[in-house]
Amino acid sequence: MHFDGRAVPRDTELTADLCIVGAGAAGISMALEFAGSPLSVLILESGGFDPDPQTQALARGEVVGLPTFPLEISRLRFFGGTTGHWGGFCRAFDPIDFEARPWVPHSGWPIPRDEVAQYYDRAHELCQVGPPDYEPQQWDLKEAPPLPLGKDIRTRLIQFSPPTRFGVRYRDAVVKAPNISVYLNSNVTSIRPDANGKTIERLDVATLSGNRFTVKAQTYVLAVGGIENARMLLASNQVMQRGIGNDYDVVGRYFADHINLDTAAIVPLTKDFNAKLYTRANRSIARRPLRKGGKLAAVMGLLDLDPAVQRAERTLNYSGEVQSTHFGDHFMHSDRYYMPVQSDTGEQSSFRQVRETLSTIYRNLSDAVSAAFGKESAPDSYYEIMTTQEQAPNPSSRVTLSGNKDALGIPMPRLEWRLTDLDRHTIKVAMRRIAQALGAADLGRLRVSIDLEGVEWPLHMQSSWHHCGTTRMSADPRNGVVDANLRVHGLANLYVTGSSVFPTNSSSNPTPTVIALSVRLARHLKQIMS
Repeated sequence: MHFDGRAVPRDTELTADLCIVGAGAAGISMALEFAGSPLSVLILESGGFDPDPQTQALARGEVVGLPTFPLEISRLRFFGGTTGHWGGFCRAFDPIDFEARPWVPHSGWPIPRDEVAQYYDRAHELCQVGPPDYEPQQWDLKEAPPLPLGKDIRTRLIQFSPPTRFGVRYRDAVVKAPNISVYLNSNVTSIRPDANGKTIERLDVATLSGNRFTVKAQTYVLAVGGIENARMLLASNQVMQRGIGNDYDVVGRYFADHINLDTAAIVPLTKDFNAKLYTRANRSIARRPLRKGGKLAAVMGLLDLDPAVQRAERTLNYSGEVQSTHFGDHFMHSDRYYMPVQSDTGEQSSFRQVRETLSTIYRNLSDAVSAAFGKESAPDSYYEIMTTQEQAPNPSSRVTLSGNKDALGIPMPRLEWRLTDLDRHTIKVAMRRIAQALGAADLGRLRVSIDLEGVEWPLHMQSSWHHCGTTRMSADPRNGVVDANLRVHGLANLYVTGSSVFPTNSSSNPTPTVIALSVRLARHLKQIMS
């Protein structure tokens, strides 16, 4: 069943066994697990079945620190959430991502990888891709073989979802379930704990039309994304002045994203250089030969640092995408300077862009001249490495509340994205190792056009819209917001799911792991609530 929150009689109190806030990939994945169960489920969704500008404006916020995209662009507020513009990238996290790595401060999950891995099959099923196989030897790649780069630089695959739009694909399964009620255009304005701050008593809900009502449930789950999960906890400060779950000032900290940085170019030394597997524009069609019933699926290869190299060189988990490039993009990044933000110093982006471009060309003058005047064999004779690595957990990278409020009177989020020396060190090691591997295989040479020793991060660096870490999982409430079962520390009946609970964010795209954790949480709640 589905209802419009604007039509609910004012001051109504709705009740359910379970209330899920948010109907994106996380919330819908959970709802599907409960469909048909004896438990009553109520879903609150900010938007409707289709986007509208007034609701989308509620996603606005302030951006300081490193440049990133405006928040209202990177997240969608309607049924299906951000899967509405998801690119479909699917890859599970690696075993090393779950480890407490001594050289990566604040790393380590309170659960082993096996606790998540058992749910990846279901996550891939919901994303409409094959089983979670990512090694090249598990696929027929005769037409697009991996580059022979030795053991230090490995090739791992991404599978591509169609992409699945969860709000379209699973709408009927959710709204027709007899035990699920979806309330659209319904925004949670406050999470209200009891006077002792040990149990959530109710949710206050409002619509943009001015209607207001409340929801009471046995159990509540926040599933509204890496920015909004933290914002909601911080803004619900009527009983706990620091916000819910924030006794140790951890809510909103450890914000992480995936760096999206065109870092270097590969200049092939042979006509046999074949990067088809790695280029997004040539998503390869491959058959899985080692599993019965394997179906054709779109895959792409990434260049990864082998875990042994990560340990030896004390780096983060690195991945690099390879794509065709040209003079304007490689040296001037002409299609990437469009983010409407300022640098940390307050210097206008346009002035810094000119300075950065001139500096890049000057440092690479001979290569730039060769490329500009056609001395290389062809405009597409080299390929660019796009860094998409893990970000080091950083408590100074965070979401806080702005002094400005949205149309519902809720303080807007303020995002301060920060990177560390470990992030830069990882790029340096990766470029050196890839260069060595290319040279040893006599395949090409690496042209690093950016200043890897620079104090500032390049202005053309972008984020990946992967908001992670702001309500991180930890066994110790001093280091995290939720426990191993995603329950908010100190509260009996409030849970959080989504990429905000990741202690570290891997170099893999987050969606399959978001879904796997949400399915795991749903099955846990079904056990304890039955």
